[in-house]
Amino acid sequence: MALQELHSNGKIQWPGDARIAVFLSFDFQGGEDVKPDKNGRINHEEYTQGEYGPNTGIYRILRVLASHEVKATFLTCGGIAERYPEAVAAIIAQGHEVAGHGYHHEVARDLSKDEERDVIKRTTDMILNRAQKRPSGWRSCTQSPNSLDILLEQGYLWNSNSFSHDLPFIWQSGKKKLVELPRQPFGDGRTYGHRDSGNPNDTLVVWKGMFDQFYEESSLGPTFCPFQFHPYISSRPGRAKTLSDIIGYMKSHKGVWFATGSEIAHWWLEKGFSAASERVSKVA
Repeated sequence: MALQELHSNGKIQWPGDARIAVFLSFDFQGGEDVKPDKNGRINHEEYTQGEYGPNTGIYRILRVLASHEVKATFLTCGGIAERYPEAVAAIIAQGHEVAGHGYHHEVARDLSKDEERDVIKRTTDMILNRAQKRPSGWRSCTQSPNSLDILLEQGYLWNSNSFSHDLPFIWQSGKKKLVELPRQPFGDGRTYGHRDSGNPNDTLVVWKGMFDQFYEESSLGPTFCPFQFHPYISSRPGRAKTLSDIIGYMKSHKGVWFATGSEIAHWWLEKGFSAASERVSKVA
């Protein structure tokens, strides 16, 4: 069955008549993307920089969020939940959301449909085990042509992989619906360029510029401002201050709703914002 894209009917509103919804998301992984070389050896420096996130950085991130009293969503690898149950417990204890991000940060487009289905199921089961709640949201490492079908099949509420729109929209297949929470290409993995490079001041300029544009446009209608961070990148000394600064800057504006992925997706579905202007989409 073809997937349909259902877009905004132009009559959206956020809770409390907020002007802008801010989605703070953290891709919670470790050193999984550091693969062995042809001799089977791991680059120790690269790997341990990635492992800084679940070992150390996650707790600094949680302190930053607590200081600003905002909630976020942690898209967590199943392998991280398995290896670092205390980190998942700390996320849950502060009222944040835990969603899925592969098991070992697999490149989804390199998997067969059965392999990807297995990855999503194992990740779902591990997060349920550690967080005592089934994850509702998902973000792949490079979504495959099968990802949306599998997420719909497995009853997920939302996905966050597309860069093609500013506002949330819905993927529908028959009676099943999946809310897409689009991304912007200004995550910390891009603004810093690498684990150990980049300028926090330049990053803050990029992030403020994105928020300012959306906030200005919210005078015409409610807007959506998504952020993508990684604990192993944005938790480093100096960079964590940049994270804190952008949150504080956004909080200084009136009419800003900080929400988790599931809060936004539930609101979008319940209010029927994508009930019109549908079109059939060919999913690549």
